Amino acid sequence: MTLDFKEEKVNIYLESNNALERVSELVQTRLVDCGWRDQVRLACRKAITENGNKIPTVDELVTKITPKARSMVPDPVKRELLHELEMVLVNVDKASYNKT
Repeated sequence: MTLDFKEEKVNIYLESNNALERVSELVQTRLVDCGWRDQVRLACRKAITENGNKIPTVDELVTKITPKARSMVPDPVKRELLHELEMVLVNVDKASYNKT
């Protein structure tokens, strides 16, 4: 089985079962619940005020904040996301196994 074929199977499963939407909603909910979103918002405000009179562009702000924002994601949220993605992949395998 080629990598392209496996990728296509995963994409079909994600679309047909709304798995991607469920995982996205889970991540958004967990990040809001743990306060990550507020922390990132504060980091953005701090970065803007540190620039003095020069207002940074969105691209400059994203470049500066992204590494910090990624490091601020709590480990339990990362583990839960990884677990959910593993479950999606297991279900893809089960679905393709049942069809054969």
